[in-house]
Amino acid sequence: MARPRRESLAVRQRRVLEAARSVLIERGYHDVNLDDVARRAGISKGALYLYFKDKEDIIVAVLNDVIDRLDERLKKIPRPNGKTVSTLEGMASELLGFVDENQDFLIQFSREKPDRCGPKAGKVLQERFGRSLDQVSARVKACMKEGTLRSHDSSLGGLYFLSLVRMYMMQKILTQSKTPLRDHARALVDLFLNGLGKRE
Repeated sequence: MARPRRESLAVRQRRVLEAARSVLIERGYHDVNLDDVARRAGISKGALYLYFKDKEDIIVAVLNDVIDRLDERLKKIPRPNGKTVSTLEGMASELLGFVDENQDFLIQFSREKPDRCGPKAGKVLQERFGRSLDQVSARVKACMKEGTLRSHDSSLGGLYFLSLVRMYMMQKILTQSKTPLRDHARALVDLFLNGLGKRE
C-alpha cells in the first residue's frame, strides 16, 4: 500500500490563510482566535507558529494574499491604445469582479480602521492599497493623455474610480442583488466619464 504523500509547505500555508480569512470574516480582527484558525486549518496550534509568529502576522499574510489577487487583476487590464472607454471598462470589470469574489472579506475588513488590526497590518494595508491606487491612477493618467478625460490630479481620479466600485458593492449589498458586479462595468464607466449633472 502506497504511503500518502506529505502535504507541501505551500499547500499547508494556503489552508492556514483560508482558515484565518474565514475566522476574520466571521468575527473581526479582535475576536480572531489562533486555536480556531489552527483547528480550521487542520493543524496544531504549535504548527501554526511554524508559519506565523502571532495573530497580527497571520492578518498581514491574509491582507497581502487578498491584495496580491487584486494586483493580479489590475495587471490584466490592457494599456490604453486609442480605446480609452474599453480600457476603463476593462478596469471596472476586473475591479468589480474582485469585489464580487472577496465581498465577504471586504465588508468585514472595511469595518476596521487599518491601525486597529495592529500597527504592522495597518502599515501593510496602507502601503499595498497605495500601490493599487497608483496602478488605477496610472490608467486614469494614460486616459487623460489620450484626451478622453480632462486634465486633473490622476490620484484623485483613481480614488473616484475606486469609490464608484465601492458604491456598486454597497448597492449590491443593500438590494441583495444576485447580478454579478462586473455586469455594471459599462454603467460605472459612464458615471465616471459623464457624472450625473446636466450641463446648462
